[in-house]
Amino acid sequence: MRRLMPVFLALSLLLPQPQPPKGFIALTFDDGPSGKITRRLLQGLEERQVQATFFLCCYRMEQYPQVLTEIVEGGHEIGLHSCAHRYMNRMTAEEIRADLESCTEMLEEYTGLTANLFRPPGGLYNDALLEEAKEAGLALILWSVDPNDWDPNNQGHVAPYLKSHTGAGDIVLLHDLYLNSVNAALQLIDCLQAQGYRFCTVSQLAEQSGVTLEPGQVYRKFE
Repeated sequence: MRRLMPVFLALSLLLPQPQPPKGFIALTFDDGPSGKITRRLLQGLEERQVQATFFLCCYRMEQYPQVLTEIVEGGHEIGLHSCAHRYMNRMTAEEIRADLESCTEMLEEYTGLTANLFRPPGGLYNDALLEEAKEAGLALILWSVDPNDWDPNNQGHVAPYLKSHTGAGDIVLLHDLYLNSVNAALQLIDCLQAQGYRFCTVSQLAEQSGVTLEPGQVYRKFE
């Protein structure tokens, strides 16, 4: 057996060695869950063994509780995106506090999970939101890549924009409300996975970058 060890070692050196990832990217989806479109996205992510981060609105969690369960069962990360998608920079501290508390309680009731990520609608925030988010234990997650996939006049440009603007450390903003957005996201995964990139949740991306997410702090990208 000892005589064979050098042979095994030589053969192993001749075999292709796994390459380290070229970089990590976080896909995020706002405003859901929706019905069949979110399910189509979940199916595509599962086929590609990718986990994403979903920033959910309370009123849609109420509308689609089963889809919410499927998101969680798929191993995806859940963040909050307000109760009714109001711009929170126009809200008082009391209104913000009530909104964050309602979102947190609903997610815990439906899933048993406690969120630690929050994305303000429109990416708009003020000092009051930062303070209330800190008290609620929520880090604010914005984005570094935005293809404006919500614009019906921009549908043909979403996938090309993503492929040319997305790289290591990016947080990509999309919405699981539009089939075009889902198709563009899956095309992006196929394209960049072939180039050696890997996709993960926001929290995983922060960890890969050596960043500890702090409540009340704003994050757009991880270098």
